[in-house]
Amino acid sequence: MEEDRLRVIHLRKQGWAKAEIANDIGRSERFVARWWQLEPLAVPRPPGVHQYLAHSMIGDQKVDRTDMWRGVEIVRGFFKDTTGLYEEVTSKFTSWKQGASETKDFRTASYFLRYDREGKMRMMTMKSAGYHSGVVPRLDALVGKIHQKVGITDPNHGAGMYWFSDGDASVGSHRHVFWSARVALGAERIMMVDKTPILMQEGDLVIIGPQRHGVPSMPEISEGSLRISVPFKPQKKVQKQPERSEEVSQEGEVMDEGESGMDVWDHLTGDVEPEDLQTLISMGFDEAAAASALQFFDVEGAIDALTNSDFSSVLAGLSSASPEDDVDAALARKMQMEELQDTEDAGLQQQFEEYERLLEIDDAERSWDGYGDLMHNSLRRASLNLDMLGPQTLYSLGATAQTEKQFFEVLSLHSIRILYDFRPTDYRDEVRSRAPHFEVRTLKSNCRQRHIHYRHVAVGKESAFGVLRHMQSDEVQHILVELVWQAKHRGVTCFLGLEDWREDGVRLAVAEELAKHGHRVRHLLSDGSEEPHETGAGMPDFLVQEEARLRKVQAQRKAGELRGPEKSAVERSTEAVARSLASAKAQVDVGAELRDAENQDALVKAQKRMVRMQVTEGKKEPGLNKKELVGLPAHLLREAAAVRERMESKKGEKKDGGVVANVSGRGEEPPASNAASSSSGPALPAPSEAAPGGYPVPDSHPERRWGKAEKEVLEGQEKRRWGRRDANPNPG
Repeated sequence: MEEDRLRVIHLRKQGWAKAEIANDIGRSERFVARWWQLEPLAVPRPPGVHQYLAHSMIGDQKVDRTDMWRGVEIVRGFFKDTTGLYEEVTSKFTSWKQGASETKDFRTASYFLRYDREGKMRMMTMKSAGYHSGVVPRLDALVGKIHQKVGITDPNHGAGMYWFSDGDASVGSHRHVFWSARVALGAERIMMVDKTPILMQEGDLVIIGPQRHGVPSMPEISEGSLRISVPFKPQKKVQKQPERSEEVSQEGEVMDEGESGMDVWDHLTGDVEPEDLQTLISMGFDEAAAASALQFFDVEGAIDALTNSDFSSVLAGLSSASPEDDVDAALARKMQMEELQDTEDAGLQQQFEEYERLLEIDDAERSWDGYGDLMHNSLRRASLNLDMLGPQTLYSLGATAQTEKQFFEVLSLHSIRILYDFRPTDYRDEVRSRAPHFEVRTLKSNCRQRHIHYRHVAVGKESAFGVLRHMQSDEVQHILVELVWQAKHRGVTCFLGLEDWREDGVRLAVAEELAKHGHRVRHLLSDGSEEPHETGAGMPDFLVQEEARLRKVQAQRKAGELRGPEKSAVERSTEAVARSLASAKAQVDVGAELRDAENQDALVKAQKRMVRMQVTEGKKEPGLNKKELVGLPAHLLREAAAVRERMESKKGEKKDGGVVANVSGRGEEPPASNAASSSSGPALPAPSEAAPGGYPVPDSHPERRWGKAEKEVLEGQEKRRWGRRDANPNPG
């Protein structure tokens, strides 16, 4: 639908008439008349299309990016010579590595790292390697054929290789901001494109645009598979560079065609600075030897070389040579001279290496644009830590009992423009806040209105077993480096905790960690005054014992022995019920909550939170619920109903001594997830609704595992899905 609308606008700009456009796209003239006078930015985005895929911002101007859309094309049997190619590629390429698992920002396409519940960085099960020509000739032919298919003329364009070593290796659903053509090698695997399964057999080609795609796990498959992927943008073709004819000398140096022995000689004994040469002659050195020494050293180094017996013998042989001498001999003397120079100047080489390392650190430090995670880049992870950014001054503040106005007055008093919220979360990944203006979403919105950069990263969450253990994890160490980077490059930076820093484990532990690496921390009080952090006091007992306590609580929760809090008699009194009935219900805009999610992980957490709220409020008696969810999508309503049914089933099992009771008594079917797994035929995921605002809803079966019995019907479904694009199996 959206592609037809954009094509109508494009053809109108090309001068086509209304009837011609309708005939070309197979639509009515009424459809054409509705859209052809609009601009591409006026066309509504399809469900699940992120902002960075629909348009970009250049300054204050919104720029159309609809030119990046294309359909899906499938070519069966694109490459025929595949026998043994998978084994040859995986064995001859040895640089396979696992990358860090990442997710993208919906608005800017920047990257966020993924961590497990304990804060350890997640790694992808898929391995990747860079393509190099000349290693496997048949692979070179395959890449060349892909280039020809998509119109790439640059022979150095290359490709990427992605290896799924077994059925457990997979890659989650994601998008690219470019097009890609990929060919499958090895075992058959399912590829998901916009929640539609495609069975990829050896030699098949799939060309996609920015559609969501991924490879789900198939644990019943023991063989591996490979994807040869070529990214491209046809509207920006790379022009072929003129090839330079080269030859390699016997010493391994590349020589341009036409470079003669006389050119090599001129390179070895070129002109030197007359002043430097005259200085050495005035000191009594031979003119020829001095000239040769100045080819490799400055004046001081030449003096040391001429007074060194090993260097002087080589220099004498080099200075006595002439252009008529054999060039190989001149090159041999040059190599001997360089070897002596390396031995003599080992300390200088180490100094250069240190300069190079510092330059790499500086490049890694300055390469971040401030969006996403600072440490998502492997170079920055290797180069940056808390000691590399120099001593910085950071502020600490608690979300204590103060009004919104007082809180932002404190920030303004100290010119704080960067605020990192380190308040911990409970086992449900939720931040508990007493004041409404300190809730994460509200605080983020208020900071945005005041042009304060705000980010929340939980430090000391229950799933990581407390502050001290979480402090040593990848997640917290990475965010602390980012915090210091913000203080160095962006402005006055502050981190937020729960309460007074002496009683707040998060503020205390973060301040100790920063101070240990030479940074200065100043704690802000509610009246705006500050006091410097004093190190060496040690950690209080409640922090030291926190890990053991949380592990015990987790064990009790898993065993079902942890009892929830019980309401007191006052909370269950008639007066309390009357107050609840008389008070206005707090409305929660579910659509706004989902739209506020920055990436896929945040969206999943937001949806789980909305489902929990719906279940909790639904269990209360009419009128006693405190919150009212507005605009709850249908798929979340179904999920909440399934959760309630599971809870009732567990209660029935306990009540009947392990026998499952039908609570409803109406013989209702099990939830969709159970029904799909128990059906005899293949159960494919149905397209899920999009969240309000056009943001994607994660697959209702994120851990879908495909069996061999399901493959038989997939090719027919692909043809129905993609239509005539698969009619010609091998158009090339």
